[in-house]
Amino acid sequence: MAVVDLHLHTSHSDGSLTPSDLVNVCFEKGLQIIAISDHDTTEGIREAQKVAEPLGIEIVPSVELGTRLGESEIHVLGYFINPDDVVFQEMLGNYREAREVRAKNIVLQLNATGVPLSWEKVSDLAGFGSIGRPHIAHALVELGYAKDIQEAFQKYLGLGTQGYVPRDLNTPQQAVRVIEENGGIAVIAHPLFTNSKLDRHDIPDLDDLIESLCDEGLKGLEVFYGDYTDGQIKRLLEVCRKFQLVPCGGSDYHAIGAQNEVLPGDVGPPMEHFAELKRLSNVV
Repeated sequence: MAVVDLHLHTSHSDGSLTPSDLVNVCFEKGLQIIAISDHDTTEGIREAQKVAEPLGIEIVPSVELGTRLGESEIHVLGYFINPDDVVFQEMLGNYREAREVRAKNIVLQLNATGVPLSWEKVSDLAGFGSIGRPHIAHALVELGYAKDIQEAFQKYLGLGTQGYVPRDLNTPQQAVRVIEENGGIAVIAHPLFTNSKLDRHDIPDLDDLIESLCDEGLKGLEVFYGDYTDGQIKRLLEVCRKFQLVPCGGSDYHAIGAQNEVLPGDVGPPMEHFAELKRLSNVV
């Protein structure tokens, strides 16, 4: 079991647990350091810090940004970010607005193909969180159009399906830049295929992309992730050595009850890699 998990989601984005509940789950799993890395929002960080402090758990303030390069959606994690940065928060607000526009268009597209899904249903499931496709998938399952989240993506929400709508996104270079300007540490998320997540494929031309992102300030790469095989981890460690990146990682836990869901602490980077990441952040 790992004691560091740098990729966790709460109900402020597409996870199902509140920050408080997630921290308590991580405490029960024996984790010492965790990153609240919700999609396009930092709203869960303060609550998590408040609950984690008396438990002796360190919370790494983080965020996960979606980007697009060609036909590929690439996610960039920002660690040790400053949640009080007004400019950064305005940018996150724009990201969330784009997510909502996309989700509404998906609902309209599904309606046009005969799926009577209401926006109110999706919005209720999202609550106060940063809305996204997983909320639509949950709605489709509840309405009986799919047996589980995976089937909902395969039939209605994934690339090439009747409900797929592309998302208007920044480039990976822009995401790394805004994280750097915020004072955070930019890390490429889940660069290779995994069975534990939906719509997750190898990033094409990974070495070329990393080389260009290093010029923007990229500092790390997610290596210890999900159900990555020993071969995948070995390959990514070689990439880290080549570009002098910090090997990071985590479970990418959403608490959605998926069949192959990796739990907090099942996977994560060794403590020495986290220490290296923290040194780069200049956080005491």
